Amino acid sequence: MSAPRRGVLLGGHWIVDLHKEVSHWPETETLAEVLGVRISNGGAAFNVACNLARLLPGVPLSGIGLVGDDGPGLWLLEHCRQLGIGTAGLHERAGVATSFTDVMTERGSGRRTFFHLPGANALLAEGDFPAAPQAGKIFYLGYLGLLAALDRLDGDGRNGSSRLLERFSSAGFLTCADLVSAPNPDLAAQVVPCLAHLDYLFANEWEAARLAGTALPAGTRILPDEAVRLARAVCALGVRRAVVLHFPRGAVLAMPDGQVLAQGAVEVPAEAVMGTAGAGDAFAAGFIAGLHQGADPAACLEAAVCAAAASLGSITCSDAVRSLSECLLIGRQRGFARLSGAGFA
Repeated sequence: MSAPRRGVLLGGHWIVDLHKEVSHWPETETLAEVLGVRISNGGAAFNVACNLARLLPGVPLSGIGLVGDDGPGLWLLEHCRQLGIGTAGLHERAGVATSFTDVMTERGSGRRTFFHLPGANALLAEGDFPAAPQAGKIFYLGYLGLLAALDRLDGDGRNGSSRLLERFSSAGFLTCADLVSAPNPDLAAQVVPCLAHLDYLFANEWEAARLAGTALPAGTRILPDEAVRLARAVCALGVRRAVVLHFPRGAVLAMPDGQVLAQGAVEVPAEAVMGTAGAGDAFAAGFIAGLHQGADPAACLEAAVCAAAASLGSITCSDAVRSLSECLLIGRQRGFARLSGAGFA
């Protein structure tokens, strides 16, 4: 008998986040003081990889993506090596900048403003991925709708992302992908071709609404019933196993057979929230950690909300995440939000 498959391959966005705490947000042509600077991982693939390295120590992790031959690229590669994330698939492109984001956080209010350079990520193409993937259990790709070369539609209505997911699925991988909360009028056209080859799609309520052809006004806080409706609407577009939708009060999972599971968010006291950056990626990492360990969907949802809650303990995307067992213990100790509405106990 062959040994069980192990490991996660993560492709897509590899970004260096430069967190800068500022005294206040300045008016144009005036000055604000930078009170502190911190460098950390950013972007879907990089964040999920770093989170998984903490959640499941010892599980093989490999990155696939592009970085520049610059200082941020060197930092990114070294950070991966320190966490045990394989870098053979992270290719350096001469003369191209590593993608980075300046995250400006105003002291006192906590309000954040982002300045992003797409850099090397915009060039990521099918040829940068292994032609015949073998070692591994799960393939993760993110963010769909924000990878310029892979999102580009061909004359047959498909794109590089859909063909990559088909390639890994045909090689026996569970496939997972994530969306990002960025305006994109072509999101549905870019994502729907991927769904026939996608086992699990992660999205928040805003992203799911865009994909389902509706709109949520900024700041809208949806109820669990609406989360279920959105998850089912996206699932009906063709996802193979489940749409996993997270929103402030928890998460719901919708399957093609109509079954829905729900999980309340961890009740995190306000004073324990240091930052919310990367919470969605931590959620995805927690779910993937459960999948890798063979957990059932309900247990994967619990792992997801517990990992997301742990990530809130730092202004960075991953530094506060701990082992899966520790995240679950803390989540259960704090308790979970009660989801109420039609179909909820």
